[in-house]
Amino acid sequence: MTKSTPETLPEGSGDRSGSVEYQVIARRFRPRNFDEVVGQEAVADALRQSILQNRLAHAYLFCGPRGVGKTSMARIFAAALQCPHAKEATPCGECETCQRIFRGEDSDVTEMDGASNRGIDDIRGLIEHVQYAPTQGRYRVFILDEVHMLTRDAFNALLKTLEEPPSHVKFVFATTEPERILPTVLSRCQRCDFSSISKSDISRRLEQICQLENAQPGEGLLEEVALLAQGGMRDAQSMLDQILAFAGKEPQLEDLLRVTGRVSTENLLQLISVLESGDLGAAIQELGPLLDSGTEPSVLTDQLTAVYRDQLHEGVASGWSAEKIESNLLAQEILQETRLKLRQQDRGDLVLELALMRIGTLSSLVRTGLSSPATPASTPARAIPAKAAVTPVNQEAAVTPAPSTEEIQAPESPQDSVEPQNSVEPQGESRANEGGMSRAQAALEALQQKSAKASVAVVDSPVATATLESEEATTGGAGSDSAWEELKDEISRVSSLAARHLSNDGVLQNQGEKQVLIVSESLEKVLESPEIQSAFKKWGKTHGALSVVQGDRPGTGESDSEIAGKPSSIEAPQVIRDAEEIFRAKAHRKQS
Repeated sequence: MTKSTPETLPEGSGDRSGSVEYQVIARRFRPRNFDEVVGQEAVADALRQSILQNRLAHAYLFCGPRGVGKTSMARIFAAALQCPHAKEATPCGECETCQRIFRGEDSDVTEMDGASNRGIDDIRGLIEHVQYAPTQGRYRVFILDEVHMLTRDAFNALLKTLEEPPSHVKFVFATTEPERILPTVLSRCQRCDFSSISKSDISRRLEQICQLENAQPGEGLLEEVALLAQGGMRDAQSMLDQILAFAGKEPQLEDLLRVTGRVSTENLLQLISVLESGDLGAAIQELGPLLDSGTEPSVLTDQLTAVYRDQLHEGVASGWSAEKIESNLLAQEILQETRLKLRQQDRGDLVLELALMRIGTLSSLVRTGLSSPATPASTPARAIPAKAAVTPVNQEAAVTPAPSTEEIQAPESPQDSVEPQNSVEPQGESRANEGGMSRAQAALEALQQKSAKASVAVVDSPVATATLESEEATTGGAGSDSAWEELKDEISRVSSLAARHLSNDGVLQNQGEKQVLIVSESLEKVLESPEIQSAFKKWGKTHGALSVVQGDRPGTGESDSEIAGKPSSIEAPQVIRDAEEIFRAKAHRKQS
């Protein structure tokens, strides 16, 4: 049963005796009974019931994030065992025994830090003290914090004592990383998992503390502090202490932004709006003042990620289009990559600037990506452009005008037609509805039909025949295919987003010892990044020098703006993409 946070903190929750030495809020308002540990009601009830029913384990393991009450719960548990005036397994908090335990001065309750006492000699000293009987209370309680820091030899030395300790000994281990503890130790302990504390519980406790401190925080301040604490009560209290020291008794939300070096929500939304418009120059102008004000690139990256995530949740609920959802997801993916790069780079501002420029090109990129897959089976296919869109061609094929569909189709007379063995007879859109066929299967079959028609057209066309012969003479048949795939693989190691854009809007052409990459205007901007240029150089060591040239959209003769102005003929882009993945997988299995 979940218990609400107490309306007021009890008088014993902190030492407010007017001492000259200042104690931080996190220590003064430390919990002193089970009900004061916010957000851990299940663990508190389990420990209380084990005391009432006299079903005490000899070792407990408290696991959970930092600052959620593990050590405080261990002290309260020890006080409940030792307090002579405890009622219903709740320590009184006023007797000398309770006071000594909460001050860390009781001889029967020993606290150790696993990070500072991690060796086998330290554990041997602890084992020697286990043999002594308690001097004042009923038990000897050993609280070992950060137990995962112990060495393997130290754990092994503790195993026997941990398995069969004296009846008067209780162990309480606390850790933030239980996966680093030996399984033989875990099996000897009763595990209690502590959860992160909710934002509402944290803000409620902070409000109680502000009342006792005679502080009047501004609107939204405590909620923002609770959000930044990420489920840790100690972090929230430490941040509140810092704000009160900085701004006095009436802190405002602006004071929190100055203390933490964060950006206001209004500035974040303005920056995102500029990025969505595609104005890269304005985006750089918006970014400059934010970084100059002292905001760390890592902090700004986290804030942008949080805003994009919130917008995605609201957009999905309000019925965003597939294009807008895809753009949001790609922006979050770029920011996640940026977070990893910021840990390895000294110039974080340059890394973030490059990431925002990539996000600024997403509007045109996503629009192109959603309209680039093959058209349905009912639409006539353009044979030569279809091949150029997926396979590198030589220079002669690039400069030769693509014939119209009527010019390259096979003649209707039976004696002149060439029927390939693997030809597929067009079925039309009605085939998708026969026999309960799914939309994904229909899309897959449409792709296969288009591929077959393109094969027929290429065989029958003298232009296509000359192109294939030129390819074999220049590149050795499939050599250009492997070079194209290796180039895309090299780019994908840098950015999967750029690799996908390259597949849609790029064509590799072989000109003897020189390779030419014809790209669209939007793709050319993406390929200007230093990481991708480095990938080009690495690829060039094997396949020769590579030149990037801007041209019309490969395979169509149309520019990006012309394509963007045309409505997409695909009703379900995700279905088409799924079908393409199935088709590629089948082709890969046949090759292997």
